[in-house]
Amino acid sequence: MHITAGLISLRCDYCNSVCSVAPDDQGVRYLDELQELQCPACAVPLWDATLIGVPIRSCKKCHGMLVPMGAFGALIAQVRSAHPGTEIPVADDETDLSRKLECPQCHHAMDTHFYYGGGHVVLEDCERCELNWLDGGTLMRIAHAPHSEEAAY
Repeated sequence: MHITAGLISLRCDYCNSVCSVAPDDQGVRYLDELQELQCPACAVPLWDATLIGVPIRSCKKCHGMLVPMGAFGALIAQVRSAHPGTEIPVADDETDLSRKLECPQCHHAMDTHFYYGGGHVVLEDCERCELNWLDGGTLMRIAHAPHSEEAAY
């Protein structure tokens, strides 16, 4: 089976049958396990996945997401429109800033910092690979946070 061009189904190379992949409770469609990329949080293989049609890499165990920086802002906007809600207030936890994760792609240390676009979350990024790492639930916290048009993604 291989991923189809639409990134929401798998096609069998032998019989040409198509298998539609159902989303999980967060809307993530897991398509193909990637043995070469490990989750930076729990060290299991990441999966090629999609969220609202945006290609991402995601962990089935911790539900963390590796999102290309170029798609990050659009993904937040799409999640906001698809899943309207209100923020669940959570206090900033500065201990999260001391966590050190390794980029699954280049294996260099990722930068850890507060995300100032709303949601009171800490995220990691790798400027070299242009990737953001979001722990499970982080994207929904960002999407449901009050926001302004001036907030930087």
